[in-house]
Amino acid sequence: MFNPNSKVFEERREIFLDKLDGKAAIIPGANLVKHHADCEYPFRQDSNFWYLTGFDEPDAIALFLSHKPKGERFILFVAPKDVISEVWHGFRWGLEGAEKEFKADKAHSINELRDLLPGYIIGSDELVFSIGKYPLIEKIVLEIFSQQLENLSRFGFGANSIKSPEIYLNEMRLIKSEFEIKRMREAIQISAEAHELVRESISSKNNERQIQGLLEGFFLEKRSERTCL
Repeated sequence: MFNPNSKVFEERREIFLDKLDGKAAIIPGANLVKHHADCEYPFRQDSNFWYLTGFDEPDAIALFLSHKPKGERFILFVAPKDVISEVWHGFRWGLEGAEKEFKADKAHSINELRDLLPGYIIGSDELVFSIGKYPLIEKIVLEIFSQQLENLSRFGFGANSIKSPEIYLNEMRLIKSEFEIKRMREAIQISAEAHELVRESISSKNNERQIQGLLEGFFLEKRSERTCL
């Protein structure tokens, strides 16, 4: 289970919110992708979502509301605790964990997104969302954006455009922090050691599957989240 370094992610969020300057950002996490029947591929979180939250569960969405006062700017929609589901699919942080461990100002069930999202983004002058990447939520976002445009024409307030979060996040991620440099060096060291292990052992292996098993076993032994290749 990942133990979040909350300070690192809090600092990133503060920089991101400053850059938003009155905008409301909607950053979805990744969904599980079905492999076959009731089995899914190994989960990998969306990079932008992870960068800002450190939350490593599927079916989650983060809101960053720079038009709101402090204490109301970081909202997480997550899968709620479910004892039966967790037996089969593993531990969930739930709403309480999202607030306590991941420092969300407020957490809601992902099932409440459609009902609550309009109220959160009202008052923002622009929306920040990646069009074309998240079809499951894009329909909801565009419906709400259309309502915002109507509010703008009728009442004089509402979001009047949608921008990509990459405009802000690519710039933020260009220069690495000391924390990021340290983690990159750790990953490089593990990868180098794994390749050296393969070099020393390859003559005793009969096929690529044995080499793969050796590599992945080493990564797991080093407590690497994923392979470092």
